[in-house]
Parts: sequence; structure tokens; C-alpha cells
Amino acid sequence: MIIRLGRLTPGYFRLLQRQVAGEVQTQPQDRAVNQIAMMLAIMGLSLSYYSAKQMTENVQAQPAP
Repeated sequence: MIIRLGRLTPGYFRLLQRQVAGEVQTQPQDRAVNQIAMMLAIMGLSLSYYSAKQMTENVQAQPAP
């Protein structure tokens, strides 16, 4: 579920709390949007993992004097 951020006012925080508690139903979203967002998140995490792995593989330990 994607929630659009509005103004950060006390009333908006109350609305978010009510949505989390299940008192207020959000408008149904298109499933494709959620699937694309999940795919982009997975791709970003994978690329970050790959980059970190590549950086650590190229580092050679130098002997201490």
C-alpha cells in the first residue's frame, strides 16, 4: 500500500494513526503500482549488495610493518 504524504500536521498524523489501526480505509490502489515499486526496491537492494561485494573483493590486505 502506497500512502501519499501530505502536510505534516497533527491532523495528518492522526489520520495516519487511524489508517494503521484500521479505522479508516485507504482508497484501493492499482496492483501494478505496488508490484513495480517492489521490483524497483529489490533491484536497488541487489545493486547495492553487488556494489558492496565488488568493493570488498578488490581490497587486498597489506602486511603490518
